[in-house]
Amino acid sequence: MKDKKILEEFKKAYPEKFLTPEAVFSHIHAGDRIFIGTGCGEPQYLVAELVNYVNNNPKAFFDAELIHIWTLGVAPYTDEKFQENLEAQSIAVQRITRRYSSPLFLISSARIWSRWI
Repeated sequence: MKDKKILEEFKKAYPEKFLTPEAVFSHIHAGDRIFIGTGCGEPQYLVAELVNYVNNNPKAFFDAELIHIWTLGVAPYTDEKFQENLEAQSIAVQRITRRYSSPLFLISSARIWSRWI
């Protein structure tokens, strides 16, 4: 509750820094790669908004590759109903998310990063 109040205060103070989920996620296209910060750096609010967006707009994008190196907790994007939209790739995965994500080995992740640079 306190976090929502702080977020609302930031929205009032800096409205130009906040976009609607539609504006943010409209930039994701089929085949795009999405990197999620790892461990404590995971943007949980943004991940929750991504999942809500895909849930409410199931045809918005397909086959986006979601890369998450170290999953510490719940990863809602690994739910079976999102498989057509988000292909989850992870290196270190907790047992709860292992069922719906593919292992991403460090050697292949090095190739991915080199293509981005």
